[in-house]
Amino acid sequence: MAEIVPIPANTLFRGTDHEFPVTVLNAAQTAAIDITTFALSFVMRRTKSGPILLTKTTPTGISIGGTYNADPDVNTQVATVIIADTDTDDLAVGNYYYEVKRTDAGFESVIVQGTVPLERSLH
Repeated sequence: MAEIVPIPANTLFRGTDHEFPVTVLNAAQTAAIDITTFALSFVMRRTKSGPILLTKTTPTGISIGGTYNADPDVNTQVATVIIADTDTDDLAVGNYYYEVKRTDAGFESVIVQGTVPLERSLH
């Protein structure tokens, strides 16, 4: 089920709010999966083996909303990772690795992972 994709907008900016939507599809990418009851975790690291620098979990840091439909063209259900402006204040500018994982016991699986640059805002 894991898919490696860039975070939408391809860039995070230090000290700004960001929402990262994640739609969960089956392995063939032909049907949406109902994630209503999923426990999810988002982590971000500077290196793949380095310390976790940012963590978000359901229900407070990751919200699940929209209406589920198995047809990906009709499905509006998404998990949204909510990154607050203060979450990145202490992070250095540069590239980071991230991952969203289902954490329900017996169903643990990586849903999406990738890299994202963290940039300094001009403000």
